[in-house]
Amino acid sequence: MKKYLMTALINILLINSAYSQNYHKNFDDNMTCESCHKDYNIENITNIHFNNEREIINNAFMHFDNEFGSKNCTSCHNMTCESCHEDKNHNIISKPVNDNCLVCHKDVFTGIEYEGYGIREDHIRYKRGLQKDGEYYLKMIPSVHHEAGITCAECHTKNSLLGKEKPKDCLICHTYNREIIDHSIKGHDKVECISCHAAYSPMELGTFYLRFRESSNKEIFDELPQLDDEYVKSSYMRVNERPPMVIDNETGKYVPAKPAFIIFTGNTYQNLVVGIENNMILNRWKKTYPHTVRRETVLCNACHDNEKAFLLESDENRILYPDKDGLAVKSFYNSENFIIEDARFVTRQEYDEKINKKSKEYVKKYIEKLDQLKKVIKESK
Repeated sequence: MKKYLMTALINILLINSAYSQNYHKNFDDNMTCESCHKDYNIENITNIHFNNEREIINNAFMHFDNEFGSKNCTSCHNMTCESCHEDKNHNIISKPVNDNCLVCHKDVFTGIEYEGYGIREDHIRYKRGLQKDGEYYLKMIPSVHHEAGITCAECHTKNSLLGKEKPKDCLICHTYNREIIDHSIKGHDKVECISCHAAYSPMELGTFYLRFRESSNKEIFDELPQLDDEYVKSSYMRVNERPPMVIDNETGKYVPAKPAFIIFTGNTYQNLVVGIENNMILNRWKKTYPHTVRRETVLCNACHDNEKAFLLESDENRILYPDKDGLAVKSFYNSENFIIEDARFVTRQEYDEKINKKSKEYVKKYIEKLDQLKKVIKESK
């Protein structure tokens, strides 16, 4: 009976697949995808998917170059249905494959790290190692979900892209086992799973857009990424590291954050600097959900005893001095320089009184965690 049912199911799937292929072969040139898929609107999907980033960019560059967005952002911010639903041979596919997603979700934009691609510095001398879609990456550890063969589309459903629901979170598939040491600690239920289980996040600390008009000295920067005939891009620093944490306005939980836009500009016209050099026009952070989930987690002092993990780096502990380089930022790891949407930064008082306070329970659990780590190391030898 089971064999019969399985055979019938396979036949149904094959028939449906053949029907879908033949149906799309008869697709009229005058038709659009929305002609049949009436519950979809590519413009609405695009606006939801990009979270109004275009508006933020346009407002920031308004007094610098009001056409910046149309010149430099359209490669991703001009989607069609085929952008996701077409394979490499230009056949229509019902569910996007990872490669479709990673055309846009690459570099510092969440996604590429899922398969173990780490960002490199901008300079041409770093153009070596893994290559994907014309860009070079460091070989990093991938998400445990990628190793298990889970695709992007299995968590990011069509309804999540339509804004009808959120992408699947950890507790859809996993349970919060309180017998695990980390889960048994009071207060850890206020920490999102990803805050401890993300191995790293690709982050760019300070992005520079240098504009050259009727200038011959642009060729000095030929070894940096050339966006178009006018623009060259550079960055203060690009890292693959554990992101700091902020507090989500909706859930009240600690979640990872990364720079959304920390943008500096320079404007050269006929080889003369116009306006303010290294002018900071955007200083925004955002919540992030790094796609680098690992079963393992961090030790206690990755958060406790670590002010940098909450964007509270003090002067005496910093090793980077962007302000000494002429930038309007004292530290990329201190929230006093920045703003954030849909979340708030942790205050110094919260850190001192709640996070960094060592209770007897903390000491007890820390010792348990270290003993557990010793056991794992011993068993691995």
